[in-house]
Amino acid sequence: MNFEFDLWGWYIGQAEEPGLRTTPLAPANTSLTEVEGEPRANWTGVEWVELPYVAPPAPVEPEADPRLWWVDVGPFKDRLGMDIGAIASSQHSACLGVKEFLNGRKYVNLRDPKVSLLLGVMIANNQPAADPVWPGSGPITMAKKAVILDTPTTEEERHIKGLEG
Repeated sequence: MNFEFDLWGWYIGQAEEPGLRTTPLAPANTSLTEVEGEPRANWTGVEWVELPYVAPPAPVEPEADPRLWWVDVGPFKDRLGMDIGAIASSQHSACLGVKEFLNGRKYVNLRDPKVSLLLGVMIANNQPAADPVWPGSGPITMAKKAVILDTPTTEEERHIKGLEG
């Protein structure tokens, strides 16, 4: 049996066949509650964790060109705010994974499920730890994840300039 999760990592049921958003690992909590704050299983990309449910933001109207969500790496780091400094200076495996994920990339596709899962790993591991050298840093949260992934890109952030959107 395969256990399915949505784009935000929330458990959504069982699937007969394996897919892009399934895992053979069973969550302890199989609740499908959509009540904000109620415990629900969330897939981090490595394991199921139980988190208070937060409803995903309303779907964004589809654009004519998906490249509108391709952000240069520098502006993606800017979206992380002071957390990027804490990530850069951390030796925690979740932070090291983020650094390696960004290493050598020209852009980050904010609609790529791997990016959502990457931030989910940070949430599940309560990373990055707050670092006084980087005031305001602290763990990535579901709210931060939503802002990072769902804020429409600006012309200055985009990997490809001049797109109609």
